[in-house]
Amino acid sequence: MRTRVRTLAAALSAALLLAACGPVLPGGAAAMVGDARIPRAEVERAIAALDLAADRAAIEESLPADLNPAERRAQADAQFATVVQDLQRRTLDLYIRLEIVRIVAEEEGVEATDVDRAEARELLVESIGGEDQLEGVLTQSGFTEDLFDEVIVEQEALIAALRTALLGDAELEVREPRHILVEDEAEAQEIVDLLAGGADFASLAEERSIDPGSAAEGGALEAAPRGAWLQEFDDAVWTAEVGEVVGPVQTQAGFHVIELLSADTLDAEQLPDEQVQQLVGGELDARFVAVVADTEVVVDPAFGEWSQDPNDPSLRPLQPVGQAPDLPAPGEEPGLDGLEGLEGGELTEEELEELLEQLESGS
Repeated sequence: MRTRVRTLAAALSAALLLAACGPVLPGGAAAMVGDARIPRAEVERAIAALDLAADRAAIEESLPADLNPAERRAQADAQFATVVQDLQRRTLDLYIRLEIVRIVAEEEGVEATDVDRAEARELLVESIGGEDQLEGVLTQSGFTEDLFDEVIVEQEALIAALRTALLGDAELEVREPRHILVEDEAEAQEIVDLLAGGADFASLAEERSIDPGSAAEGGALEAAPRGAWLQEFDDAVWTAEVGEVVGPVQTQAGFHVIELLSADTLDAEQLPDEQVQQLVGGELDARFVAVVADTEVVVDPAFGEWSQDPNDPSLRPLQPVGQAPDLPAPGEEPGLDGLEGLEGGELTEEELEELLEQLESGS
């Protein structure tokens, strides 16, 4: 199976390379990202390690039953080649993205440590449901565990290290409130009066709050920075003193009675991941956009073409350069959009360039 996949991959690459007038790459390179060379062998190794027998079998089962053996084999080969080509492209896309992240990291003087890699792997595995789910998810994605560790985990480790570097000595103020949400102002005012008379806040929240997320927790909300809640609620939290009860406060959700439980300042090491992303995500995204715009990515057309779209930089299928020109009808002379200049079966360099321009424009 692996030999067959390698043979198919090589055949695909050769055919597409001959069909496309693409850029010249160093020998054995699938792509160049700036000065970094991504070897074709790395992509082929990742594909060769996959067990694609089930994919091939599924293709053959989907073909019409009335095909003769030769037709069935030809159609199965063509569809299977498309599957392999897609896997090649998605694998190379991962390698290109890693090189872009490496460029940003190098500019910032950042390197991933073994601790960074271990933490990144743990978070990624946790996000897919645990180690028991990893093999199935990778199989479904068409990636090997080696590719996961060497490319995907490495990229996430570098991004985590970049976030830490950009965060520096940043601090974040957070406030922790609890609240009771009701439908009308009169009830909210009644609750304010009960609290002033010594009623227990948590008990009232459990009995009367219509907020399903916090009522069972005595109205408690997680500590968060400025801007985490609806505007009116947020303003009330950030103008209150610790221990103060404020309300009624009206928002689109209803009427709130709020008590501020604590106000803290978290340093960089205490910040949860979502807060780190909030603080440095915009700056880090800007670094990536700048590198994508400034870095030349040259791809073997056998794998596709690189899009520098800042919203979605990615390796995409090679777009067709146009249809072959129609042959003239008997008795007709070929026009400019036909086969003019093909006398003797050859084109001059200038004529070839002109014809290619016509094909690329779809004319």
